[in-house]
Amino acid sequence: MPNICQWAVSLLLFSTLFYPHATWAAKAYIVDTKEVPLRTSPNAQAKPIAMLTPGASVEILKGSEWTLVRYSGTDAQPRDGWVPTRTLGARPPEETLTKELQNENAALNERVVQLEKEKVNLQQREQKLSEQFSKLENDYEKLKTGSANYIALRDEYESTQTNLAASQETIERLTQENDSLRLSQRVTWFAAGAFVLFCGWVIGWVTGRHQRKRRIIYF
Repeated sequence: MPNICQWAVSLLLFSTLFYPHATWAAKAYIVDTKEVPLRTSPNAQAKPIAMLTPGASVEILKGSEWTLVRYSGTDAQPRDGWVPTRTLGARPPEETLTKELQNENAALNERVVQLEKEKVNLQQREQKLSEQFSKLENDYEKLKTGSANYIALRDEYESTQTNLAASQETIERLTQENDSLRLSQRVTWFAAGAFVLFCGWVIGWVTGRHQRKRRIIYF
């Protein structure tokens, strides 16, 4: 396996040297099992400027036994330096891939758990909204029934008010007619009484006159 990786790196380097425009900044990975220092020059004694972890991605610039690479760390600041060519490979090591897949799987599992919680919350929210909607529907039906009853009662009240006003007018008219009738009856009785008195007076006057005449004749 290391021979295949070295062969792939050599092929990348060969392409870089002979076809620089076509393969500029070819991608490679650290395949060593431990951290590899990124040095300022192709020398094992040169000052390291960064430590490349197994599986770290770099861009090949040029090289043979030592390879000039460009590394962008966690701070996204590109650094150019030298690493031994034997530490490079065309693909990440299996351990790194496995670790990355495990991390992705763990992240996906965590996301699934989070989505399940969100699903439960949404179901509870949906149930609560459904209950609120049902309550609103019941309230609306009651409101419609109450409105219909209110309209019926209002119409009945207005009709009763109209009938009451008409009845009141009738009572007032009948009261006036009754008062007029009583007054007419009183006037009639008074006239009748006056007439009776007048008749009695006339009879008394006539009778008295007749008696006086008889007295004069006797004497």
